[in-house]
Amino acid sequence: MTLLSTGHDVLAQAKKAAPTAKAEAFLIDSEARTQEWSEGRPENEVAYHTHGLGVRLIAQGRLGFSHTNVFEPESIGACIDHARSAMGVMSADGHLDLYSMPRAAESADLDLVDESLKADRWRDRAAFLESLEAEIKKRDSRLTKVLRAGYSEGRSRVALVNSEGLAASYEDTHVSFSLACVAVENNETQIGYGFHAACHAEDLQKRMVIDSTVETALALLGGKQLPSGRYDLVFGPLVASEMLGLFANALRGDQVLKGKSFLAGHKGRPIGSRGVTIIDDGVLPRGLASSPFDADGAPRRCTVVVRDGVLEQFLYDAYTARKAGAQSTGNAGRGYKGVPEPDPSNFYLRPGTTTPESLLAETASGIYVRNVMGLHTVDTISGDFSLGIMGERIEHGRRTHGVRGVTVAGNLLELLQNVESIGSDLTFFGSIGSPTLRIKNISVGGL
Repeated sequence: MTLLSTGHDVLAQAKKAAPTAKAEAFLIDSEARTQEWSEGRPENEVAYHTHGLGVRLIAQGRLGFSHTNVFEPESIGACIDHARSAMGVMSADGHLDLYSMPRAAESADLDLVDESLKADRWRDRAAFLESLEAEIKKRDSRLTKVLRAGYSEGRSRVALVNSEGLAASYEDTHVSFSLACVAVENNETQIGYGFHAACHAEDLQKRMVIDSTVETALALLGGKQLPSGRYDLVFGPLVASEMLGLFANALRGDQVLKGKSFLAGHKGRPIGSRGVTIIDDGVLPRGLASSPFDADGAPRRCTVVVRDGVLEQFLYDAYTARKAGAQSTGNAGRGYKGVPEPDPSNFYLRPGTTTPESLLAETASGIYVRNVMGLHTVDTISGDFSLGIMGERIEHGRRTHGVRGVTVAGNLLELLQNVESIGSDLTFFGSIGSPTLRIKNISVGGL
């Protein structure tokens, strides 16, 4: 029995149990395999297969929801009964409804499945971990060990069926590689981290992860403080992506409606420099967060949220769009244990034409930022932040020595408005991507 046919059976049961309610069945089936190595030894080999079902019932603006991970008639019946009972005690909300789709959503050709990822061959694909530590140690005598390295791959299937005529499904695959290695010099220890993920095995940039992780660990050795002042900051793609993730959350329609986003009230206004264009693309071919439809059943789409520095759009699911008097941007996300809510898809800053090498060479005085500490402390309501950073001093276009024990403080809008140069090296880390960025005149606290 397919996931979609199971969804039809669930919907039929729900209609029988609650004939006056609109009903929806959301189903997920996923499998994954992971192998980790640490300090030259294999550990934590894990394989799992799981599935789940979420049922929504809506009548007269009242929502009932329940979920189960047991696909047996008795468990499904109990799940529907719990949703019906919850619907009876909830307050009415006129913005609640189910999405109706006039066409088949799964027709989109997004190339999300790598058929070469056969489960019986996964150990062959993870075998490179065995020789990784020896390879890395050969690069530099200061590299003492691989703290942890992990390879993971899997496949997911999603189906959505509702009483408004929607019946659609899709599947995707994913692979990832993470690495942490240790460098030691003069009793000082530094750790470099790296990560990459993709839908297809051939797109997984293992060499990039190894090179950047090793480079970071070595570059941080011998780091020292700088005098307090204002410096230009150069963010490589990984750090820039981490910072961009803070903007992705602030663009969620639910956060804006609750007044919990520093971007609320800025729509139509400049929030960044003219070169800054930020895109949320739910239909990016081979994108990790791509799909033909979102968790409401609305078609995914490509949305320009910031164009040449001007905030044009927030990210909505169907519910928050109705509440805001807007249209869904196809950004509903969910697991089977929860109801839909706005969620970014493939979120990235559009690259420029400057190579990262030229961008660095054009930086007279600054800091190349390799690690940012304390991102969880950023105030997403005001946008204010104070973060620890580690990296390298830039002098006359060259990285001259390690930097540590310094902080950067300011506002996230200030970062966007001070973007001075955008690199050509767009790189995705998970579903968020960015090129190298130079941000001018940022306050740094040091000596």
